[in-house]
Amino acid sequence: MTLFRSWGFAALSVLAFESGVSAQPMAPLYEECRLDSIYPTGGQRGTTVTIDLKGIEKGLAAPTELVIDGAPGLTVKELKRIDGRNMQATLEIAANAPLGRRWLRVQNERSGLTNFAYFVVGGLPERLEVEPNNTIAKAEQVPLPLVINGRINPAADLDFYRFTGKKGQKLVAAIAAHALDVHGQGKTYGIADFSLELLDAEGRTLASAEDTLGFDPLIEHELPRDGDYFVRVQLLNFQGFLEACYRLTVGEVPYVKGVFPAGFRRGTNTEVELFGANIPPGTKRLMGQVPVAQSGIALDKLAAAGLPAWLGEQGAVWDPAFPLRHVTVDSDLSSGLDVPLVVGDLPEALEVEPNEDRTQSSLLAIPSTLNARFQRSGDIDWYRVRLEAKQKVQIEIVAQRFIRSPIDTLLQVYDAQGQMLLENDDETFDPNYEAYHDFKTTDSKLVFTAPAAGEFFVKVTDQTGVNGPRAIYRLTVQEDRPDFRLTHFPDAVPIWGPGSTACVMVRIDRFSGCGDEIEVSVEGLPAGWSSKSATSLATSADRPNTAYQFKIFLSLTAPDNAVPGTSFPFRIVGRAKQADGTTLERASQPLNLFYTSDTGFFRASPVSRVAVAKSQGPWLESVTKEITIPRSGTGKILVKVHGADPTLKEMPIVVNLATLGVACGLTTPRNLPIVDGQVEVPLTLNPELPPGTYGITIAQTWRSDIRIGMPGPCTELIKLTVVPK
Repeated sequence: MTLFRSWGFAALSVLAFESGVSAQPMAPLYEECRLDSIYPTGGQRGTTVTIDLKGIEKGLAAPTELVIDGAPGLTVKELKRIDGRNMQATLEIAANAPLGRRWLRVQNERSGLTNFAYFVVGGLPERLEVEPNNTIAKAEQVPLPLVINGRINPAADLDFYRFTGKKGQKLVAAIAAHALDVHGQGKTYGIADFSLELLDAEGRTLASAEDTLGFDPLIEHELPRDGDYFVRVQLLNFQGFLEACYRLTVGEVPYVKGVFPAGFRRGTNTEVELFGANIPPGTKRLMGQVPVAQSGIALDKLAAAGLPAWLGEQGAVWDPAFPLRHVTVDSDLSSGLDVPLVVGDLPEALEVEPNEDRTQSSLLAIPSTLNARFQRSGDIDWYRVRLEAKQKVQIEIVAQRFIRSPIDTLLQVYDAQGQMLLENDDETFDPNYEAYHDFKTTDSKLVFTAPAAGEFFVKVTDQTGVNGPRAIYRLTVQEDRPDFRLTHFPDAVPIWGPGSTACVMVRIDRFSGCGDEIEVSVEGLPAGWSSKSATSLATSADRPNTAYQFKIFLSLTAPDNAVPGTSFPFRIVGRAKQADGTTLERASQPLNLFYTSDTGFFRASPVSRVAVAKSQGPWLESVTKEITIPRSGTGKILVKVHGADPTLKEMPIVVNLATLGVACGLTTPRNLPIVDGQVEVPLTLNPELPPGTYGITIAQTWRSDIRIGMPGPCTELIKLTVVPK
């Protein structure tokens, strides 16, 4: 937020206090409904685990439910409120619960539904760290194999663990924290970055690790002799904070580092191979996107093949459009740490080696997605495509995005004579602050137009020198056509009071010349709920690309009998009519917001939900449903005020319109009088707002800095038509 905006809101607050507006209860800030950490971050299947959940201010003051997405097998036995910031939950983990992560949120009567935090179901015994253990002399004695749930707090904290090992034992010591998006908030914001050391009985370092799997350390070491050993855990730069929770796996156990292929086609069953410490070659899992009962695969045949019956969909809670799945070793010796895979919509294929020069290149089908990897140092991958003259294709790599591959690709296209025609290092697309990957992408993407009919060659190289099972990528080739992608946040939209309205922000990214109008709407709400759609404006000669094409609001309104402390899933879908009469449809990907506005703290969410909270003050209903104003002109909008104290004489009001940046204030917030239960809102249009139809919403002191995800309370969308002067 700029200094000007900050000053404006400070002045508004003073004015509100002097006029008595502050005496009226107000809706909580959206960031109040925040889950900063859970501890422990996992548990052994077949056991009961009590977890501590930490939030902010009054955000966890009135928990009603723990909402769990992902695979089945977790049952909430008890919720216990401690204070507004802290609560406990007791989870019963089924003995046959699928291993791997779940997505946990707290449903609140006061403030809605929090962001998610990960919880891992493992097969190994687990225990909690016991302090003090910050020196070798105070090292905690632990049996092996084991998962230890600990945290580094306060700053400069060290955690030591002592265990007895045997000569020749192939020990794994590994931290899972970055893989679970463990991070701080406020002054300690940022991803928790751990380091790990293995020490002998005399305290000498035998092995150390930092950023082995992303920011998570992993040590693989064959023990030299029988005797005692130590593991030391700390945060880099001697940091430490309450949210810095970790899962430390120690023992001669399997620990997954990678999977191949790194994805599969939606609606199919695909066998993938797992790689990692103490994982025998050829270890495979069957992944799938259809329930076992509909897969055509008999359960007895799965059992005979040694494959688990759960294919990753049956009984799971997530939107089918969710682009990720996760897989781990299905063993009682597994910590439950899993690795991600991408779900695609095109036919899939596997790289065929050798393909280190053009003469060995394999033919790529169009369209298709190829799963490949750099297996050796200096490995180069060549492919070829057959194109017609002027045929335009899009060639894209997914590696760092979604699947967290450590490679940095370079993508090049050559002709049959060996002349390079086009190359790309890093994709130019910039998600701005809504990035839902750790870093700005190092993946490659280009659009190539064949100058003549014939064969062309695609060369993929890595610029980091990384190779092996984790150096994976997905190469997609398809016709280049106008297209768009939708993302929205928050993925958990709070409705503050039955009968009231909130908004969700939708971002529209257009590719390959997509200039059509895109109608975006909410689907799947239960009976009695309503929503208002909006349109992302088309590009035309008199209206070139503007900031108002790339973001829109959608409004959701709860019925009068909605029950605080409940939530419901919904989906957002965009549709664009093509010139040939067909309709291009895309589902929006919800983004989980970990409150802080910094890049890297959004994540792709498995489900969107709207949550009902208790009314915290007055809410607004638009009497004016549509308004037409000439460009740069003025108008008036009538708004009805519900739930206000009879003594309230004026309200702070702002008109909002989604734009590309972080500010959404179409007008300056101002106090307006309430007359006969209604407020007349004046509206003066910015000259930069071009002719077109927009969805605007009127809110009570809604912050303009939308990075915090503030979605209401507000009116439903009002149709604003701007016409030429």
